[in-house]
Amino acid sequence: MRRLILPLIVFSLILIPWIAHSEQAKTLDELAAMYDSQQCGGCHYEIHENWSKSWHAKSIVDPRVLRTWRTFILSGLGKSPEARKKDLKDMCLPCHAPMAKDASEELIVQIADLIVTAVDDKDPAKRKEAIKELSKLNIDCLACHNLKGVPDGNPKPNTIYGPESEASPPHKDALGFDTVKTGFFKESKFCATCHHGCPPDLPSSICPTLWTSYEEEYLAHGGDKTCQDCHMQGEGGKRHRFPGIYEVDFAGTGIELKLDVKPTEYVYHLDNRIVPAVVVKVDAKNTSGHGIPHG
Repeated sequence: MRRLILPLIVFSLILIPWIAHSEQAKTLDELAAMYDSQQCGGCHYEIHENWSKSWHAKSIVDPRVLRTWRTFILSGLGKSPEARKKDLKDMCLPCHAPMAKDASEELIVQIADLIVTAVDDKDPAKRKEAIKELSKLNIDCLACHNLKGVPDGNPKPNTIYGPESEASPPHKDALGFDTVKTGFFKESKFCATCHHGCPPDLPSSICPTLWTSYEEEYLAHGGDKTCQDCHMQGEGGKRHRFPGIYEVDFAGTGIELKLDVKPTEYVYHLDNRIVPAVVVKVDAKNTSGHGIPHG
């Protein structure tokens, strides 16, 4: 039994900074330590391994995200008299790195500069180092199971929210964290917290997001599946890899595609020669719950 006491004490001390803190982080290491969820893998190994391969795990360092943000920082924030780099804290980071709410303004500016360096710097070593630093931020366990865990956006400190409950939650006994069961995690509105990105109830004509597409084009026409039904299917409904359109096998489950290909030929008049060709008829049907591609 003594062998278990010391690890639990150390484990508890590691987890305390998760939520119970008051000062804003001034460095990426400080911010990452506040919400370090690597230790979640100690008990939830398969789920954590699954998540580590997801797009959520690289929500900032994905090349498409980096390039998009680089353009936004330089051509948007950089050329607007009313905006500043620090505004990333309220415009992009709440979803791509929710823990950034506890970052100082100086750190937000540093993050913006690292993004530009990661994309545009002529020195490959500097680009690589910038990406390494930025990879400390992502959408991790606590991003969903605490920071985004309640509909009103005001989670209780030292609390783990989830769709299940246990008679003796280990979070409480070993770590002093409450475990709260909530049905919110099984609702599509949980995903809309980030995959809408607009004030509630705005239609797609004003805010064309993944959520408005799902709501207006799927639910309104009789669809009854939740986001979780498709993107967390398998593994007892707990798949945390969240596959999407960029994974060919998964994308194929949301599209019916028929090709009718016939050989033909045509005269290329500039060279006066006959060129082999094909005539292709494509029938494509979107069977997913929203527009494709989307995000």
